[in-house]
Amino acid sequence: MAELGSQIAGVYRLAGLRIVSDLPLSGLPIRRDASQEQLPNVVIRRAAIPEGLAAATAMITDGQCIGRYNGREVLIDIPATGRFLVRGGNEILVDPAPSSNDNEIRAYLLGTAFGLLCYQRGITPLHAAAIDFAGGCVAFVGESGAGKSTLAAALARSGHQVISDDLCFQQLDVRGGVWSWPGIGRIRLWEEAMYALGCNGPGVEREIHGYDKYFVPIRPPRNPIESRRLHRVYQLHTASDDATKLTRLRGAAAVEVLMQNTYRLSLAQHLGYKPNAFIFCAAAARDVPVFRFSRPLDFDALSQSIQLLENHLLDMC
Repeated sequence: MAELGSQIAGVYRLAGLRIVSDLPLSGLPIRRDASQEQLPNVVIRRAAIPEGLAAATAMITDGQCIGRYNGREVLIDIPATGRFLVRGGNEILVDPAPSSNDNEIRAYLLGTAFGLLCYQRGITPLHAAAIDFAGGCVAFVGESGAGKSTLAAALARSGHQVISDDLCFQQLDVRGGVWSWPGIGRIRLWEEAMYALGCNGPGVEREIHGYDKYFVPIRPPRNPIESRRLHRVYQLHTASDDATKLTRLRGAAAVEVLMQNTYRLSLAQHLGYKPNAFIFCAAAARDVPVFRFSRPLDFDALSQSIQLLENHLLDMC
């Protein structure tokens, strides 16, 4: 901790890790008694990062980022935002671009950069939202635009506790059970969904300049730093006939759903993390029931979808 000195912004918890950061990480549980903590699992700090990476063995272009990899370190370059160097599962260096802002930096830091750090530590990040339920949690996955965050926000309005949005951090126990940690204390909503659900209240922040997507704060969950047993996974699917229904997926179909929704899988594959992700998904599909949740996407049908989902969840109680 002495390495950060007076620049410490906070000591946080995420994905079962203690994080010491000299950048404020809003939305995460913070520990203010930093002087009493043991050495951190993860350090996040500002530093000058070169454009290249020594002894790089691979260069990857994935969407908005350029990645370089040398076996232990990953250098992620986000043009106009900054560079992030992820080292050995215990350190992230951040070099903001002059034109960037705090929200942009935080979005990529707690998204792509932290997701890669989790891969390095054997924690599997899923592109999912999750709610507390029946002493554990259930997760919602689906392709971009499937309505994960909108469903999470609607469930929050119905009294359910959202524990994560966009990223769920998962790990297997020694018996093959799947456990999930609460994530960042906000939901990412498109502007249309935010207003339709009445979420445009205090604390809302725009995510990245030029995008109509916003961070909407949520109330902190019970035991915000403890993991929960994952009870179910629901794959959100747009119904072609406007019918709302649930279908159990088994075997290879369930594994495929989990693999398809592993966070930044194409990037993870280039960096050599895909085999471990497959081991996790195969084990998770044996332990956790996976369902396809088909429903229309329009807001008028949202209450009907939630009613069906809540009835389906009741058989766990």
